Amino acid sequence: MPRVAALAAWLAMAALCALLAVTVPHAQARDAAAPESSGSEGPTVDSPADSPPVARSDGGVPVLRISVDNGPTHFQVKALRRFAEDVRHRLAGRLRVEVYDSASLYRDRDVLQALNLGRVEMALPGTWVLHSVVPDCGVFMLPAFYGAPARASLAVADGPPGRIIDARIERNLRVTVLGRWLELGHANLYLVDRAVRRHEDLAGLRIRVAGGPANELRLAAMGARPLVVPWPDLPHWLQGGNLDGLMTTHETAVSGQLWRYGVSHVFEDRAYFAMYVPLVSRTFWERLPEDMRDVLRDAWEDHVAEARAQAAEAQAEAREALRIQGVVFTVPDDAVLRRWRERLRLGEREVVDFVGVDPTLYEIARTTAWQAEQSPSK
Repeated sequence: MPRVAALAAWLAMAALCALLAVTVPHAQARDAAAPESSGSEGPTVDSPADSPPVARSDGGVPVLRISVDNGPTHFQVKALRRFAEDVRHRLAGRLRVEVYDSASLYRDRDVLQALNLGRVEMALPGTWVLHSVVPDCGVFMLPAFYGAPARASLAVADGPPGRIIDARIERNLRVTVLGRWLELGHANLYLVDRAVRRHEDLAGLRIRVAGGPANELRLAAMGARPLVVPWPDLPHWLQGGNLDGLMTTHETAVSGQLWRYGVSHVFEDRAYFAMYVPLVSRTFWERLPEDMRDVLRDAWEDHVAEARAQAAEAQAEAREALRIQGVVFTVPDDAVLRRWRERLRLGEREVVDFVGVDPTLYEIARTTAWQAEQSPSK
């Protein structure tokens, strides 16, 4: 029976690859706030063509504007404000740094083009946003990372595979990757008025995703029905009984108060580990003298560890907040998650090709992740 189930999973992946290729539009271009980040409640902004031009220096002082989707209380924004203050102090009036939260300059879905055109100086889009223009950023959503601990994804992001991805981001977007990535956390499955106690319980369930073919393929291989629904429409879909669940993170579930819309259970399967990538417009970067570039890189590196620790703390606090609201957690055993990972990997070649990840990069990343997973957790 396990062999039959594994074959069925592989066939489901192969069939969905073909179906997605011709019928399914993905959500990156229209998802106002992907659930892998805290949905912004900031004002709607114009498209990049109508957005503010490159900031002019005030009295000869260049301006570094940082655009993010998340609101002022989000740990990502707090980390950026600490970084900004540190840079101001280190450069002593040589650079003005401004943090624009709540998508008040650009939504993350638009900020990549703005960076490319030099219309904003810095942003921290998520890997799920970058995947649309740099397919290799989707490597973390592939089968080798399913159910894996955070250290597996961080080892890839911090190691040689991450540097390869950085180079491809820089080439495709005309940006500079400032340094190591910040983490958001694991995405899990959140269910409406039902419990999922094992993977087989997902059969036939309508699960909302923000997009990303790897996410859709994974859910389909488990027997679920992935649906792309824009985040602003989610409450209506949940209350209307049109969804059985969604994929998101603890912090986002709390920020969206999803228990108000019927979310009552969590299947904590660590579907993938979401991260933010610090990008600086090359137009801006090349105008800076070398010593100012060094200050920006050094300041960023000095804040990464603290920002990552606070992200993990925020997710843990959000998990407890969900419990307080009566949300019930099911946590699959690590052995069960590993078995499902191996089952999903039976069709990984087709998935890698369809998602567009470089197969050689995937093999390097998979090996790096496996080695990190075997090492003792710190």
